[in-house]
Amino acid sequence: MTIKEAMLSAARMPVLGVLFLLIAGQMMMLISAIQDGRSRRARGALLAPLLLSAVIFWFCLCVISWRNNYPDWIPEPPAWLASVCACPVWAAWAFEGVIAVALSLSVRNTLRYRRHHVTPDSVKQAMDLLPVGVAFGEPDGTVIFRNLAMEHLSEALTGKLLTDWKALLAAAGGDQVSAEGRVWQLRSQDTPGTDLTQLTATDITEQAGILAGLEAKNQKLKDIHLRLEIYHRQAERIIIAQELLNARMTVHDQLGHILLESRYYLKNPGIFNETLFLKLLKSTNTYLLREYEQDDTARDALADAIDVAEAIGVEVTIAGCVPQEETVRSLLAAAVQECAANAVKHAGGDALTLRIRPEEGGTRFTLETNGQPPTGPIREAGGLLSLRSLTEHLGGRMEVTSAPGFRLDIDLP
Repeated sequence: MTIKEAMLSAARMPVLGVLFLLIAGQMMMLISAIQDGRSRRARGALLAPLLLSAVIFWFCLCVISWRNNYPDWIPEPPAWLASVCACPVWAAWAFEGVIAVALSLSVRNTLRYRRHHVTPDSVKQAMDLLPVGVAFGEPDGTVIFRNLAMEHLSEALTGKLLTDWKALLAAAGGDQVSAEGRVWQLRSQDTPGTDLTQLTATDITEQAGILAGLEAKNQKLKDIHLRLEIYHRQAERIIIAQELLNARMTVHDQLGHILLESRYYLKNPGIFNETLFLKLLKSTNTYLLREYEQDDTARDALADAIDVAEAIGVEVTIAGCVPQEETVRSLLAAAVQECAANAVKHAGGDALTLRIRPEEGGTRFTLETNGQPPTGPIREAGGLLSLRSLTEHLGGRMEVTSAPGFRLDIDLP
């Protein structure tokens, strides 16, 4: 079968189809060589078979075109076209086989070249492997380059590919943004020497977690510091009370000795050292008189709690008549101390108001603090939980509310 017979029959489809695919592959290899910056020799080696394949393809098309224009082949075709028509079709298949082998070698050579040389594609591939998102754009927001990390971030924030870096910054709403469980730090800056803007997105999930942990630890340390300060105030009173108790015990011991010596003196006045006895009696009386003048009677629990609150910077105001029962005053002391500590620790407050008003069947005690209102429901733990136990032990009821501000109500029968 000749090429003329093949081109005028159904056999022309596979011949021309394979030839067209080979031409397209050679064009791709030539474009890749130009983009990779290959030498002129390499580009010429790719261009020569491409031109030869194009010429063969054009010859085949000429055979078909002559048949369409002159169905009976009258007039006779030119000599060059007649020679093409007389060539056997296996020559075309052999040529396509040679071109296919050459194309395979070109692909192999191109891949080997890209593995050992830096090309624009290798730069893009390297940028796509970076964990940092990188993009470059025009001043109007048009993006001309972005890597895979920046593409994924754009899809997570805007739901579409990155084409406008200004829209991405607007969707982020700030320098830090959370997306798909990660925290990213966004930064835009001008590229020196050009009008382009560089946009980078750095994964700071680990750093953000560390900062959050440090903030929680700082809050815990602040709580411990506040409790230590309260404990320090209470410890001072305990030490003073212990010292006064020791002093009283000493005085009582000395007084007992004096009474015993006085009894002995009354029984045996002749053998007793009267001068030493009078000196000891005078010293003891002086100490007792000074202790009497300086009344060191211990204050009740409520007064101590108010002093502790003021010591940590919370001014306590009482409206109403305070009951005299010791158990009620102890309960109020615990409530004042806990509310004052929470006001300083959680709300930054400096004032506490205690309102006492009688109601039918009992008395209501309301404690309110100033400062920042709670952001949500208050979880009772620690001091508040102990305070509820004390209230219920006395047969009362306790209620904690967080809106519009912190409020503690205690109802006692």
